[in-house]
Amino acid sequence: LSATSMMVMAKPDPIKVMLNGTEWVTEAAPVHIDDEIMIPLQTFGKLFGKQVTYDSQSNTVRIDDKKQVPFAQSDDQTIQISGDASESGTYEHLTLKTQTFSRHIPGYNVDNPSYAPIIERADLTGDGKKDIVIILTTGYGTGIYTSNPLVYAETAEPVPVEDAYTAFLKQFDSKVTDKQIELNIRGERTVIPISKLQSGPVKYPPGIGSVMTYTLEGNTLKATTAVQVSPAEFIGDLTLSYTFKNGLLQAGDAQLALYPEYGS
Repeated sequence: LSATSMMVMAKPDPIKVMLNGTEWVTEAAPVHIDDEIMIPLQTFGKLFGKQVTYDSQSNTVRIDDKKQVPFAQSDDQTIQISGDASESGTYEHLTLKTQTFSRHIPGYNVDNPSYAPIIERADLTGDGKKDIVIILTTGYGTGIYTSNPLVYAETAEPVPVEDAYTAFLKQFDSKVTDKQIELNIRGERTVIPISKLQSGPVKYPPGIGSVMTYTLEGNTLKATTAVQVSPAEFIGDLTLSYTFKNGLLQAGDAQLALYPEYGS
């Protein structure tokens, strides 16, 4: 506490925390136990600008500077991602570190440990060498999940990835009538009676929902999005696979898979 003056006042109840003469209102109030004032670790982190995390598996508390906090690594611990912890609940200004190079990478990731980036190695370019595949999670919530893929060669050069959302929009069309909705995927027509919809009649044609996920299956990168007919109802998934061509991971043909309750 040499550079920062902090005074913990035991009276009146509840205990107040004063930081440089200003009261700091905390979610969990400090408590007085055995003549010691106990302050929650998360509160400590906010008071002193530190990133505080707890690893339940190793029973370890980590206290790090908010600048370039390591927050994800590959299973073999040879690849690491660090970033600046922001007040908005994300890691920004990301840095990728491997055994052979270190470089800044675009994008951001939410700071919830349950949605840490996926870091894998796979030969996506077909040259027999393992590329580094990173899938960042940029948002999550009820009915919302968005991710962003980054691919790097062994030489640290980025491999461009075509945007899946744009690719889906180019291949998807829909209409709605009083009796049915019609989906058109690359000229293939699928009809669903309105009677099968849980939300009943709809006014607007189905569209691509707010759920966008990227997954790695072997040496193939895939993207999936949901087809949405109302704010709370989704009827199926659109999925496409990527193929490396002309220096770019290009999005392939979208395939529709209706959920069982909407199928014929």
